[in-house]
Amino acid sequence: MGWHRWTALAGVGFVALYVAAFALGIEVGASDREILDYYADSGHRAREVVAFFLIAGAALSFIVFTVGLRTLIARIEEDPRTIAAFAWAGGLACAVLVLAGNAVSRATAFAAMDSDFQLNPNTRRVFEDAGFLLFVSGTLAAILLVAAVSVAALRFGLLARWLGWAGFVAAALLPLAIVFIGYLVLAAWVLAVSFTLASRRA
Repeated sequence: MGWHRWTALAGVGFVALYVAAFALGIEVGASDREILDYYADSGHRAREVVAFFLIAGAALSFIVFTVGLRTLIARIEEDPRTIAAFAWAGGLACAVLVLAGNAVSRATAFAAMDSDFQLNPNTRRVFEDAGFLLFVSGTLAAILLVAAVSVAALRFGLLARWLGWAGFVAAALLPLAIVFIGYLVLAAWVLAVSFTLASRRA
């Protein structure tokens, strides 16, 4: 398979793994009692571990997706290949921040596996908020990738022109990750790019 196909496959993999992680339905609860009861349950901790590996896989798939887009842009862009560099920087930063947010968010579940660990509900709240903000920061970093691919679509015909213009709209909406909508926008954009690349000739 050429880079078009590999990039498309990685993009679909990113979304599929992320959806699988959310489908686990991890809901800890807000009160101190709910938090303590949740992490005392080995089944809940096991789901957190599964979610950790699913999201980590999604982040690695996103790196492959980014590498593919950078390669495709670099093939048609003249030196100094600035657009390709922005795409690479944005996608890589997004994946790294997602990996960091995933580790921070799941740290409580891993620590709770130790029988000597004494959980403070406020500590869990701090870790959860820190992880969430890292996920949001990753989505903000993806603005560079989305904008760069959109420019490449309009200037070089990398993708359909409508997808290039739609990419700018998507980039403008990514800050809404702070209220979850930005995640859905990023997933929709990745799928649109993936299906477009999968359906075209190399």
